[in-house]
Amino acid sequence: MKQRILITGGTGFIGSRLVERWWQQGHDVTVLTRRPEWAQERWSGMVNTASDLAQLEGQYDRLVNLAGEGIADARWSDSRKAIIRRSRIQLTEQLVEWAQATGQHFDIVLTGSAVGYYGGFDGADGRQAVSEDSPSGSDFSAILCRDWELAAEPLIDLSNRTVILRTGLVLGTNGGMLKRMWLPFQMGLGGVIGSGQQVLSWIHMRDYCRAIDHICDSDLRGAVNMTAPTPATNRQFTKALGKALHRPTLFPMPTLVAKLAFGEMSELLLQGQQALPTQLQKSGFRYEYDDLGRALEDIVSLW
Repeated sequence: MKQRILITGGTGFIGSRLVERWWQQGHDVTVLTRRPEWAQERWSGMVNTASDLAQLEGQYDRLVNLAGEGIADARWSDSRKAIIRRSRIQLTEQLVEWAQATGQHFDIVLTGSAVGYYGGFDGADGRQAVSEDSPSGSDFSAILCRDWELAAEPLIDLSNRTVILRTGLVLGTNGGMLKRMWLPFQMGLGGVIGSGQQVLSWIHMRDYCRAIDHICDSDLRGAVNMTAPTPATNRQFTKALGKALHRPTLFPMPTLVAKLAFGEMSELLLQGQQALPTQLQKSGFRYEYDDLGRALEDIVSLW
């Protein structure tokens, strides 16, 4: 059934794939973006664009809220952390105010978060396996995710279902963390970071988009870990990426070097969590890529 979809973050790494997928499926997609001209040019006028909530008209069936400044785009100064928080929480609060003022009632709301909600573990003590029922952590990423989710809570009363997308490391071409790793690994300069025991909860971009459609067609609600069922340690990930690229991985980044180079943001590299997709699996979702090696080989072939 054709739906009117409003998406924030629609020009980003994940959002742009969803926009393209949905207009190809025949949905009426509106992208709320600071770059409406870019969006119109990219999709040849096949989607609607708006740069302000006041420009939106009518009722929407689906609200997808993925907007936010890249958490790893720059070193975490106090001002940078404020920007990261504001880009997620303030926009979500504005969406709530707009939806209430215009009498919106959505069939489904999909709102962003991340597996960072659970806090980071370095792998040394084995405390890494978490599911959607696990408590929030206490580091910057965890507090950010928790507050982002709290800001979206009023949308529960404005929709038939609200789903919180706790997204892991999304693997795809020309974007995300893999894009930052691509050049050093291509040059044979990649290697294990820190202890290598920290766990990465990853998911192939194709499975991510398929999982979103699955959620929309199911009766899932609440928090959903958007990850593959086979998380990997940093050491395993490093080996798999080197193998996919046919490159050695002989240049480790010691913990001290990572902390000196990235400051507080180094927790993104030195810590992780084994976020299991319990809700997706219980609902019957089937992965195309649940093997990390196959996933990386597919992405390398398309890059």
